[in-house]
Amino acid sequence: MGKRVDRQSGGGDERPNGSGVLRPEELSPAGAKIVSAFQEAMDVLRSGESLPGRLTARSRHDEFIRPSYGPDDVRRVRDLLGMSQVVFARFLGVEPNTVRSWEQGTRPPSSIARRFMGEIEEDPSYWRRRVARKAVD
Repeated sequence: MGKRVDRQSGGGDERPNGSGVLRPEELSPAGAKIVSAFQEAMDVLRSGESLPGRLTARSRHDEFIRPSYGPDDVRRVRDLLGMSQVVFARFLGVEPNTVRSWEQGTRPPSSIARRFMGEIEEDPSYWRRRVARKAVD
């Protein structure tokens, strides 16, 4: 649970109390603080007390916008990399028919494909360099 501070000259991993649990005095200051916080949380949970009234919890919800990609958008991203449909499909890990269907508008790209195409648009030169390096390997 915490980094053990060896306060014994023997340096062994034996616990003075004979258990597998570290005592507070065996922990580093940071470890003791972490264990103390966990103990406090466990005490609150066991008591049935309202968590928001006793503990502070922070959560963060980031919105990763995945724009829609129409046929012209898919073709534009593919052209940024200078790839054929077949090579672009291999690069994205999909079948060439999938890229073809995106560009013909018969099927929209999946959310992960849209996210990846967004990354490509953010820095196409980076992705061209990555592709060029793989081609050399």
